[in-house]
Amino acid sequence: MPEKKRKKRKVEKNKSSIKEKMSEFLELPKEIVLDLSKITMYGNNNMLIENYKGIIEYEDDRLRINTKDGIIRVMGNKLFIKEITSEDLLIYGEITSIEFLR
Repeated sequence: MPEKKRKKRKVEKNKSSIKEKMSEFLELPKEIVLDLSKITMYGNNNMLIENYKGIIEYEDDRLRINTKDGIIRVMGNKLFIKEITSEDLLIYGEITSIEFLR
């Protein structure tokens, strides 16, 4: 049984590798082709998270955002979501730390 799991992981890794090569060849953004999240910071007061999956926790001093690769934890003061769409999340407030949890 463990051998089947190894083969499945290898196939999934090859698919990801092929997608990455196609992305480079066609000059397409990797975050779109590989379904990755993209984080953009503007100083320590604004953060844009693109291609997120959901909001796990939302308080004025912390947010936990679910992504394909894990959870992004944002800590700070007076945090709030200024804009939200099905793909993008714009966070405002004083951001003091960011953690990536798997």
